[in-house]
Amino acid sequence: MIDKIIKSGFEYDLQIRNNYFNLYYKGNSLAKVTPKVKEMYEVRINKKFFLGTTAAKDRRFTENQYKRGDYICLKIPNNHLHPLFQNKYLKEFCSCIKKVGFQEETIFEQMIMTDNANRSDFVIIDRQIIDKTDNTRLDLLSLVQINGNDYQFYPIEVKLGNNNDLKEDVIEQLRGYVKRIKDNFGDYKTCYELNIKQKQELGLMNNSLKINIVDGVFGLIVVGAYSKIADKQIRELKQKAPELKVIQLNNSVNLKKAI
Repeated sequence: MIDKIIKSGFEYDLQIRNNYFNLYYKGNSLAKVTPKVKEMYEVRINKKFFLGTTAAKDRRFTENQYKRGDYICLKIPNNHLHPLFQNKYLKEFCSCIKKVGFQEETIFEQMIMTDNANRSDFVIIDRQIIDKTDNTRLDLLSLVQINGNDYQFYPIEVKLGNNNDLKEDVIEQLRGYVKRIKDNFGDYKTCYELNIKQKQELGLMNNSLKINIVDGVFGLIVVGAYSKIADKQIRELKQKAPELKVIQLNNSVNLKKAI
């Protein structure tokens, strides 16, 4: 699976969590994989992505299968993980994800992930994070290089320029996450320095990166497209929350850059 992730240009993505990992496809959670006792695993997949696929008829995965809300849960031995995520089945799962439809901001978030992979000055280390102390979801968590091996946390909210959340909601969301990281800095530092080492061991991150996370947490809002609508909202946002950083990306065509 690691080779597939790298070859895909990180359209596939794997994030290590607390005693489980999430597999993503273009920003959509494809599967949650949790190790159980006796070398068994529970794989949770949205029923919209699983039912109707060839994998759903494979007896290796149907013997211990049950429903949990909108999800199908498969209890399988570790030697069935590779067959479940073989190319044939992955293509079918991804086809189902495409049919369900992408959210525009999820696509934008994925573009930021893939276009900034393999950088050393700006490292995206996690996505769609929910802190146990709060149910608010953070879009992306990144590290920004300050000096040498020293990095600081930059929690990121990704918004399209026509999203009304730019007026108020995003400020409170991001301020809340900045505060939680500051208040629990030691835990975040320990967790993500270990997370990075694990990804390096798996080949998902550059082994040459030596990361020491230091004090300092800065909120960043990345705004994309719909610049005519976004301009006014960004000005108002900066007046209300001058401590938050904003990067505006647009799709204007500059013919001078044509090659």
